[in-house]
Amino acid sequence: MPHIPLAGEALRWVLTAVDHTAELAAALRSRPNDTATRTTATPLGIDPRAFGPAEFDAVASRLEPLNQLIAAVPPGADEMRWRYLDEAVLFRCEKEVPTPFDEFTARLDISQVIALTSGYIAGCTNVQARDEAGRPMWQLERSISRAQPAYLALSGADVLDVCKLETIEYGPDEQLLRWRQVHSANASALQDDGSVSLTRTGGGTRVTICAHQQFALPPLWRAITPVLWPAVRRALVEDAYRRSFLATLNTITAHGQGSSAPAVPAEESARADSSLLDGLAKLAEPLGSLAQWRSTRPEYTDASGFRHFRPERQPR
Repeated sequence: MPHIPLAGEALRWVLTAVDHTAELAAALRSRPNDTATRTTATPLGIDPRAFGPAEFDAVASRLEPLNQLIAAVPPGADEMRWRYLDEAVLFRCEKEVPTPFDEFTARLDISQVIALTSGYIAGCTNVQARDEAGRPMWQLERSISRAQPAYLALSGADVLDVCKLETIEYGPDEQLLRWRQVHSANASALQDDGSVSLTRTGGGTRVTICAHQQFALPPLWRAITPVLWPAVRRALVEDAYRRSFLATLNTITAHGQGSSAPAVPAEESARADSSLLDGLAKLAEPLGSLAQWRSTRPEYTDASGFRHFRPERQPR
């Protein structure tokens, strides 16, 4: 039987290490493979002629059932909704800023919003149809991003390489980009469909991201994942999505507000940084009394070999 207090200490170490993903990700930016990808023209990697109007029209109907499923999930304190669908994650997050919708959308081209996602390295787009104003309505896009969270890259995960079929709608009060995965050159993405919307509100503009994703794990994590405690696995997945899409939301809203650098409010950053430790505290509560037992040591041992303890430190 495993020593439960020691397991609790190991869990504390693992989750604290994961909580430093941001620092690990910064170190990974200098990897040679990333540098080569950034400086080399990225081909689309698929034949655009293979996709006609019927495939583009089907994107909305494919995503609608997923939108209904995630809308039924109550939002957390950070306004993030998520759940598993088999091994894939379905999630939605949103953020509202006071910038008027017309100003926001004049500054931010929604057809290029994928390039603002967390970890983006390189990519390209191929526009298939435009509206009367010359704006992209149908396009194919290839995006290459760092593996996230950073500990997956450290254990051998490849970059995330996804080709998407995208449709874009421009309304007076909402702009909506939807995507469906059609290819992954390195098989890093098993599922990646979703949407980004910009919506007019009474107080400004709301940015909403919804996605259905499953990415390939490196061999180490394929072996570890099935034996993880469900609570630990949930904490790891939820924290990874929170970190990634908090950064993405802040980058998108910063561009819509006229800044190229995301301004993350101090309280949001602090909340994200402490999220895992808060979850850890809840997980570790039942281990408290057992941890006290492990720290118990005898006050002295008499000549007959009997050990004597202080009353308040006796094992229970």
